[in-house]
Amino acid sequence: MKTAALDAFTRKTASQVVYQIFPERFAIGGGLSSEAKLAQPAYDIPGVHKRGWDESTLQQPWGNQFYGGDLDGIADKLDYLSDLGVTGVYLTPVFSAPSNHKYDATDFFSIDPMFGGEAALKRLIDALHARGMSLTLDAVLNHVSDQHPWFLAAKAGDSDKRDWFTFNEQGEHQCWQDYGLMPELNLSNPAVRDVLYRQPHSLVQHWLEKGIDNWRFDVAQDVGIPFAQEMAECVGQRFPTAGLLGELNGYSASWFQAGGGFHGMMNYWYRTATLAWLAGEIDAVQMNAAVRDAREGYGLKGLLCSWNMLSSHDTPRLITTVGSEEKARTALVMQMTLPGVPLVYYGEEIGMEGGADPDCRRPMRWNEAEWNQTQRAWVKQLIAIRQANPALQYGEVTVLGDRLPGNALVFLRHTGQPGEAALVVVNQGEQPLRAKLLLPFSHWYDGVPLRDALGNAPELRMQAASVQLDVPAGASAIYQAYEPYQHYLFFKPRNRV
Repeated sequence: MKTAALDAFTRKTASQVVYQIFPERFAIGGGLSSEAKLAQPAYDIPGVHKRGWDESTLQQPWGNQFYGGDLDGIADKLDYLSDLGVTGVYLTPVFSAPSNHKYDATDFFSIDPMFGGEAALKRLIDALHARGMSLTLDAVLNHVSDQHPWFLAAKAGDSDKRDWFTFNEQGEHQCWQDYGLMPELNLSNPAVRDVLYRQPHSLVQHWLEKGIDNWRFDVAQDVGIPFAQEMAECVGQRFPTAGLLGELNGYSASWFQAGGGFHGMMNYWYRTATLAWLAGEIDAVQMNAAVRDAREGYGLKGLLCSWNMLSSHDTPRLITTVGSEEKARTALVMQMTLPGVPLVYYGEEIGMEGGADPDCRRPMRWNEAEWNQTQRAWVKQLIAIRQANPALQYGEVTVLGDRLPGNALVFLRHTGQPGEAALVVVNQGEQPLRAKLLLPFSHWYDGVPLRDALGNAPELRMQAASVQLDVPAGASAIYQAYEPYQHYLFFKPRNRV
């Protein structure tokens, strides 16, 4: 597939760098302390456990600990995100719900008052759009809270609403993964699909009309491919520029091969391969093959529109998983250069630590004395390199590492246009990678010098469609041509007399 054939939607989507925020733990608006924010009426409900911003998240009950983060707090920090280089924000659920994570909605059509209500969402949307940034919200279409009015009506005997859920002969309801507080919706019921996405006033269409840009859909495997296909068709008719992304903790090829559903997926496939390789659990043969498998299985468009994640609110944080700053920086190089949209989990850029949920949901650290400044500078540099080269945003990928000895991931990103290419080498070997590599790319002609944007490796020079690599042990390199060679047209048109 030629990159030139990519549509404008795919190019725009693939050009993003998205920052994920768990709203309850990012920032409190208006300069309020946790104590002052948690004294507001929104928190005067049964079951709320109020915590100071610096208190541990490991105290029970996990789902009912509140620190006071809100949407105005996010809006207050947009200059910080702009400086980092991110172009979009993804929020975990913000709809009214009893828990801190809000995956148990009681009302899909209201923003939780703890987060500031709909007025705060409007302020955030306006502030993001003023900076040219997008907003992705998280939709949970599979289940609701057991306190949702729909479910309460079903339990009370409402015959219509009872068909919105599934009950057995004993009157027990079907719930998500045995969480009794999260009854599953009966997605085969047309009335349920109407209120979720089919009608103009539905959940999905309502908030797009209010100004959000994209949706991320939770637990895609529980809603299924036909559901996603119908939803994409309905939504696409009114909102053709809205991105629809699904969460699937695995290899997502079948979803893209079926066609017509989500534009992209949470790319857990890359995360699993990256972390396994850095841990020594797989070798470079498997790592290079994983990139090729993703390209072949997802297709270029599906791969470019998927999110390259290294950690999230559901996983241990990157630095905790890999165990060293050096490996974390290597993982970030891969995240920013492999095909797909980089998804930076809040605090990753400053080296925040955290184990499995809920430890990975610690409040954001805003005291700069606690930041890993080297890590932040590295993330900022990588984003700048990516955003300056179209090949690293929406270019094709050619895997080359399996042609070389040692323990290295090597791939070429290219759009087919002069000046839009990058050769990425990630050497996890204990020895320098010194080897000749044949480069199947016609726009880097004989004699063109290639410079490592990271400054780790010496300059290369093309020699008869090949380069002599020299990358230090444990180092990464992003080779690019530079002016006056970068935009040299190899095939120059002859002047006709």
